[in-house]
Amino acid sequence: MAMMHVTRLVLISLLIGSSAPPGRSEPTPQQAAPKPSLAPEPAPPPSPAPAPTTPAAPAVFKAAERAVSSWRAEAAANLDVTPDVAAELLAGDKPVARCIKLNNYWCIKKAGWTGEIAADSEGHVAFSTAAEGAAVAALLLKRYYVDFKRKTAMAIIAHWAPAQCGAVATGPRIVAAKRGAPRGLGGTLRGRWLSAHARGFATPARGVGKASAKPRQSVVADRMPRLMPVPSIAVGLGEKDRVMKPMTLDALLQSSPNAPRSRSMLGMPSASMPMPATSCASDSARIASYAAKAATGLKVAPDGDLGLFDGAGVPTDNLATMMANMARVEIGPLAANAALIKTGIADAFRPGRNPS
Repeated sequence: MAMMHVTRLVLISLLIGSSAPPGRSEPTPQQAAPKPSLAPEPAPPPSPAPAPTTPAAPAVFKAAERAVSSWRAEAAANLDVTPDVAAELLAGDKPVARCIKLNNYWCIKKAGWTGEIAADSEGHVAFSTAAEGAAVAALLLKRYYVDFKRKTAMAIIAHWAPAQCGAVATGPRIVAAKRGAPRGLGGTLRGRWLSAHARGFATPARGVGKASAKPRQSVVADRMPRLMPVPSIAVGLGEKDRVMKPMTLDALLQSSPNAPRSRSMLGMPSASMPMPATSCASDSARIASYAAKAATGLKVAPDGDLGLFDGAGVPTDNLATMMANMARVEIGPLAANAALIKTGIADAFRPGRNPS
């Protein structure tokens, strides 16, 4: 029985072997494992070299446009605007205040500041970047607050944006009479002569530089001689007084043959054109309004200390708030963003920076 069982197993194995396709055999574990390759792996292809970057051109001031060449990019990056408005600023399609085109959002006047590249016809500084303008604004506020002791908003704004009206001359300047020139002859030729030749004093000898031995008195009379009295019978027999009418400038131009025929030829406004009137009252109201807006959010009285810097001269949070408020007034309706003001303050007071 055992022999028959073994015979059956042999027959079954033979049948299974014969049923496999010719030329194929089951792989052994040694054949299935891949053999390690001795050849080195190929190196990866080299990465392409980065494209050379062109350095940005330095900002320049264009006098014809009264603008810095980089003002559009600076405005889009540093103003508190929406993406749509930033795109309009980049394209130059949005009308803006003149100080925005100067990278000078606080309308600072020229004084040899760091980053100052030029100035417009009215003295407003053109900065190379808006960050330089913010740093100078912070330095100038510290100078007002710490050095000049201007602690209130009115005291600061009155010097930051001063009144344009001034003292109006009401008449010619009167020259005081000099010693030796009596009866109001000060400043005249005779008055100067009398001052140089005062009575009773020695006159320096010409070309010697020493006083002469004998004092010389003036030969010029001090007063007009007494006129001959006129008899009363001659009253009214002389020429009658003529009433002289004042001649206007227009009549004078027409009466002279060689003079220009009109005010425009002289570069003067016409007689009908009203002359501009300066009003200190309007300037005072403007400064008061500016000061009130500059102190918005500081929680101080109108004439109270703004607290921009502490006792050691370190800027407080009130400085950033006031700078933001002032920028809204100067370049309104736009405003400087918080990142620009923070960067400007940090750069203004970093160690080693030129304090101007």
